[in-house]
Amino acid sequence: MQVFAGRIPNRVHPMPKIGWAGILPDLDRDSIVPLYRQIYEQLREGILAGTLPESTRLPPERAMADRLAVNRSTIVRAYRDLVTDGLIEQRVGSGSRVVGQLRSTRTARAGSIPWWVTLPPWRVGEFPMVLGELAAKQEEGRLSFVQGVAPDEPSPLAELAEAFGRVARDPRLVLSYGDSEGYEPLRAAIAARLHGRGATALTPKNLIVLTGSTQGIMIVAQSLAEPGDEIVVEQPSYPGALQIFQICGLRAIPVPVDDDGMRVDHVEAILRTRRPRFIYTMPSLHNPTGATMNVDRRERLVILAKRAGVPIVEDDPYGPLAAPSSPPLLALAPDHVVYLSTFSKTIAPSLRVGFLAAPRMILERLLLRKQAYDMATSLYAQAAICDYLERGYDAHVDLLREELLLRRRLADEAIARHWPAAIRASKPGGGFYLWATMPRELRARPLLDAAERLGASFLFGEAFYVGSGGDHNFRLALTSVKRDEIGEGIARIGKAIASLRG
Repeated sequence: MQVFAGRIPNRVHPMPKIGWAGILPDLDRDSIVPLYRQIYEQLREGILAGTLPESTRLPPERAMADRLAVNRSTIVRAYRDLVTDGLIEQRVGSGSRVVGQLRSTRTARAGSIPWWVTLPPWRVGEFPMVLGELAAKQEEGRLSFVQGVAPDEPSPLAELAEAFGRVARDPRLVLSYGDSEGYEPLRAAIAARLHGRGATALTPKNLIVLTGSTQGIMIVAQSLAEPGDEIVVEQPSYPGALQIFQICGLRAIPVPVDDDGMRVDHVEAILRTRRPRFIYTMPSLHNPTGATMNVDRRERLVILAKRAGVPIVEDDPYGPLAAPSSPPLLALAPDHVVYLSTFSKTIAPSLRVGFLAAPRMILERLLLRKQAYDMATSLYAQAAICDYLERGYDAHVDLLREELLLRRRLADEAIARHWPAAIRASKPGGGFYLWATMPRELRARPLLDAAERLGASFLFGEAFYVGSGGDHNFRLALTSVKRDEIGEGIARIGKAIASLRG
């Protein structure tokens, strides 16, 4: 924040001299933090610190918007949140003023405003995944390529409903917590499927059922490392994992990804001089690029990790959908890999059932973390999934794999018609996502703004990067719109690109 005392900050325009004194927000237009939130946070800080005294009149919304060169709706939203928190009041004829009896944070804590307002500042810029979702939220009429969810068709709902109905007849599966490790028949069924992908050394005793695989990422991050430890991650990478690693205080060393997956030669260079706690990778149908690591790189990565004594955390939510299916890293080094997967991408995310496989030597450590979170994953949901695995799951996955390939073909055809050749789309390989790279003169966030005005949205690339980067990339989730809307959505983005290029 900057005190307005005659000196005009470089990034904003002069304010008319109409008697205001106080603190004005210093906006960072390159930040992924929404402008309204920057304004809110900085005004909130000034009010609680007493820098903006009680009864101070804030600039009218339109004047503030002109001063900061933002839309009036941005100021309206920031002021509205300050009103909701009890920090300012708005009255017809007198504008927006700081409420009385807010002389300091100490006074505020005495009960004059809601307790939640005095919490430490929300470090909004630290968690890009949340902001990325907010920046491209669902709205009526908008074609949103944002959420990585399974498409509406093929639908598992009818057979899944039957599975839940059959399970519901057994009260033990509905009215019980279940074991922390998970429902034993489900763990046996998971082990059998992983055997089919080459992980023949795996047994049900090596498995823990999770409440979604994101829970597994948190459990692994907290169990294998401590705040300040280094880890190796792909770049770009899954924002949910990056968010968790940041919350846990881990220092991520990024390694680039190309059409054949993680650049293992970069991992080799890192391991010559450093000892990270673990290597995090998504080798099959990578999020966001869609790349699948080739067999040579998988074998080389395992050799390097074994030699350095560094475990691999394999995040494999899309592995069953890869065609042809590559053996998981777990199959190559069962005692050196912690494996994570989920049924969210192949069945439904609302079930919140995932699983991890790990060497017996560390399984108890991981299980204790799991128990601290929720004791056990829903036994009812586990039993229903187990029933579905026996009756219709494999046929559903085959159909889903074909649907994903078809959607990518439709997307590629639309891109060839509507996007300039200078924009490069990731190599087709199935999966949920298409990763786009733009020339240097274009940036993803202005493109998102332009696309949203035309009724299309996506996730901009910065959310997938450690620190800086990704501002010339964006991700389309081809599964979150209807199949016959893919072409129209890509056409709208193409019009947005044309508008930016002039």
